[in-house]
Amino acid sequence: MRTKTLLLTAALSAAGLLSASAQTAVYSVNIVGYINKTLGTGLSLIANQLNATPDNSVPTLFGTPAGSVTVSKFNKSRGNFDSAVYDPDSGWSLPTGGMVLNPGQAAFVDNSTGANLPLTFVGEVQLNSTVNVVTGLEAYSSVIPQAGDLNAIQFPVPGGSMSFSKFNGRTFDTSVFDPDSGWSPSIPSVAVAEGFFIDNASGAPITWTRSFSVGP
Repeated sequence: MRTKTLLLTAALSAAGLLSASAQTAVYSVNIVGYINKTLGTGLSLIANQLNATPDNSVPTLFGTPAGSVTVSKFNKSRGNFDSAVYDPDSGWSLPTGGMVLNPGQAAFVDNSTGANLPLTFVGEVQLNSTVNVVTGLEAYSSVIPQAGDLNAIQFPVPGGSMSFSKFNGRTFDTSVFDPDSGWSPSIPSVAVAEGFFIDNASGAPITWTRSFSVGP
């Protein structure tokens, strides 16, 4: 699985240019770009980290794959998954109410096309965000398309016990947080466009806030 990310910040190049008459700096407040992610056959746990146009619905994000694809989101209230299924002959079959994959969320993708599945997410970076890490099990992602360990992506230090699980294509790799000893076996790291599961056993929700600024 190979991930390549490029944030197109050409609009920001105007930030250092001064108007000849007003001598005023002009700054863009948006960052737009794309994320290329190639999925192998079978299951992958992924994230969309850009706000697409016109929406973040599964048909908008995944388009028309070359073969059968299933996108499944964890439904915490039922303890199972809602699935959107693409069939080359009939198109998308969606659960009632449709399915969206917003920044901060994660979903399993079952690639049954028989070949690698290239995905390109195009849209705007959400500069300010709040993700509520609820008690119990739920799927998440970083809102900002940034790779690194939990410190780098500004995940708050849990106030109690927590497990953090990433899917490796066959099973889950899990790190456990203990308030007395920290993360074991090590602090988790994530890639761009990668989803993960958190089982928050701390006894209270955790607020994960990000604020990414552009300009001066």
